[in-house]
Amino acid sequence: MKLGARMLKTGIGVALTILIAQWLPFVQPVMPGLTAVIGLQQTPKRSLNTFFQRMLAALFGGIFAVFMYYFFGNNPLIIGVTITLFIGIMNALKMQNVITLACIAIVVIMLADRDVMIHSAVARVIENMLGVFVAMIVNIFILPPKYDTALYEKINITTTEILIRLRAILRKNGEYSSLTSDINWAESRVSSIETQYQLLMDEQVWQKSKRLGLKRKIVVFRSFITALKEALTLLTIIHSHTNQVFQLPYELRYRIRERIETLCAAHEQIFLKFDGRISAEEVNFFKSTVEFRQKLLDNIYLESQVMQGASREDYERSNTLMLINSAMINYEEALIHLNTLVRSYRLHHEEDNYQADSLEGRP
Repeated sequence: MKLGARMLKTGIGVALTILIAQWLPFVQPVMPGLTAVIGLQQTPKRSLNTFFQRMLAALFGGIFAVFMYYFFGNNPLIIGVTITLFIGIMNALKMQNVITLACIAIVVIMLADRDVMIHSAVARVIENMLGVFVAMIVNIFILPPKYDTALYEKINITTTEILIRLRAILRKNGEYSSLTSDINWAESRVSSIETQYQLLMDEQVWQKSKRLGLKRKIVVFRSFITALKEALTLLTIIHSHTNQVFQLPYELRYRIRERIETLCAAHEQIFLKFDGRISAEEVNFFKSTVEFRQKLLDNIYLESQVMQGASREDYERSNTLMLINSAMINYEEALIHLNTLVRSYRLHHEEDNYQADSLEGRP
């Protein structure tokens, strides 16, 4: 079993919350402990947002519970109506993520004796705020999350797998069913990468001098994800039209294969540039391959022309060529943009060290 940072911080947060609650009079440690577990979000920024939302929910819930108790009593039907109204109000305020513990606090308050109800309401509000506050402090100062390294490694590995399969399918290596499964895997990975990218965007930087670096990093990673998705789109199109691709003239297939392999090599070299293993000024293949690219485009347009009275196969071949050409151009544009951003980033941030697949330590 591997202990992650969030697991460790959750345990620390609960322990600290219970210890503090035991020192405070009239506060039970159960509610703060539960609140600390829920209050520890994936990023400090989300923990901060949760703190303010839960504070408002706790205050409003306590006041609402006292109001309903004094005017309508605390029989089970009234408690149920109170919870229903409270949930409706929270939904209207778009504060769904703080409803659960606030509702628990309302039930505890309304089940208390009338003469200690105010005291109970104040204690429940303090308990809610205590748990979330401690969770927020722990999340900010103890092992703050670093999503950039993990995100880059996931992008690097996923891209490598896609490029391997692109090269394989261009040389007619691999089984159709196996590649279908690999594409499904890649799509799920891209979805996970986009989720993790959102966490990186929520990462809180307290030092003003480092905020610009984070913003630049976010832009570069977004471009990495775009290039990854374009490579996956190209692979999916070739895979979906495998029969039409391998019925093309050999010379055209050869040119398409060479162009895509050139783009794949450029993609890999951009990763090396971002890792700091090659100069920031390298990977300028786009200019050196202009003539080859133009000949390929001319061949594609000539081969994709459909004359009057053409067969269904002719139309399928023409459509396939247009789809592949469009995907190649989109992939190329994404790489050109990524290359520009990575060059600029490395020139301004030479201190960053991203080596997801470092050779260090290998025999």
